[in-house]
Amino acid sequence: MKQKLFFVLLAAMILFGAKETVQAAVATIDLQVEPEIVRVEDQFEVSILISAQPVEGETLQDATIGDFEAYLIYNADVMEFVTAPSCITGGAGMLRIADVGAAPSEGSRKYVIRFRALERGTADLSLDSRPMVYSYGMGNAMSVSSNVLNFAIEASKDASDNANLSALKVNPGKLSPAFATTVREYEVSVPFETEMIVVSALTEDENARVGVNGSTGLQVGRNTVVVTVTAEDGTEKRYYLYVTREKEAPVPTEAPEKPKEDGYEKGLHAEEKGGSVFLNYAGAYKVAEDATAYVAPTGYEETVLYVDGLRIKAYAKRDVPDSTFFVLVLEDELGTTGYYRYDREQQTLQRFSEDEIVIKQVVEEDNSALYEALDKYKGQQVLLLFLLAMFIALTVLLLLITVRLYRRDHSDEDEFDVRG
Repeated sequence: MKQKLFFVLLAAMILFGAKETVQAAVATIDLQVEPEIVRVEDQFEVSILISAQPVEGETLQDATIGDFEAYLIYNADVMEFVTAPSCITGGAGMLRIADVGAAPSEGSRKYVIRFRALERGTADLSLDSRPMVYSYGMGNAMSVSSNVLNFAIEASKDASDNANLSALKVNPGKLSPAFATTVREYEVSVPFETEMIVVSALTEDENARVGVNGSTGLQVGRNTVVVTVTAEDGTEKRYYLYVTREKEAPVPTEAPEKPKEDGYEKGLHAEEKGGSVFLNYAGAYKVAEDATAYVAPTGYEETVLYVDGLRIKAYAKRDVPDSTFFVLVLEDELGTTGYYRYDREQQTLQRFSEDEIVIKQVVEEDNSALYEALDKYKGQQVLLLFLLAMFIALTVLLLLITVRLYRRDHSDEDEFDVRG
């Protein structure tokens, strides 16, 4: 029953509201700007003109404008609020209009708001989605429609049209050809690791502005970066940078010592005989074929030394990419194998002092006995836990038996006393 009553009341409200809407007057709000051409630093006026007409069956009295409430939205980036009637307040992009208790206006009413143009661009002004215009006396809300005002704010008459650059640089990379104000297109080459470039541009006129597009997310190959210069009066010029990002270099499987002078070392020569390599330096030295017993001296690491185009296993100083010292494992004419130090800069080859060799040996011990002892200890630990559990169980059992016997004895004594 309550639900049916609710729907009946709701339907009545809808019908009543629809009827009131039909009978309400119609108000039209028109936003206008004066003068037609607005330039930077100029003050201009925006008018809010309200016109009201009665609908069929109403009188002019029903279309008399009373209170008016609304919000005016504008683009604060290009214009600023200066003055308005006292019923209009606000700023920073929004003005509140609250003309409550206003004198009646038959047919129309006008509000004038003064703004100042800040910079060149498009000005947009509009009322909020539901401005309220009330008929005077009855206080009924009228049906309202309004327009959106758009107009251009132009540069001042003395604004500069200079959209030239006086300097242009990129990082990383280099412009080709060299920068010149009249040259609009440049080539730039950057390594594979470069995904963005920093563009530095200086304008001839301090009031001109620069925008850069396409300088990030560079792809492998040719990319286009556009530098747009906008003069004070809106004149635009574009400079084009064609940035080529190189392909990724293949990763080498090894980085051996590069051959010097097409594979030839000064003062040291090598030749291959019978499958072995010999070095000639004040005598013949055979490169050790089996050097597994020799390890890199302390502070050295394994590398490759090219002598007369032949690869020689060597040791170079660690973390010293341009080191001129190398250690080789050679066998002399007497068949003695050992370390030799080769000085590329001094072109000398001499025995490397054994005192400078530190060989790290890893001794692998048989830990089977230790593992057996650990297994035995674990077994004993389990046995001890088992015996401890048995002891606790027996103790509890003995306590239970003792308590039971104690209760039975006392029960017998009580029975004897009763019979006596």
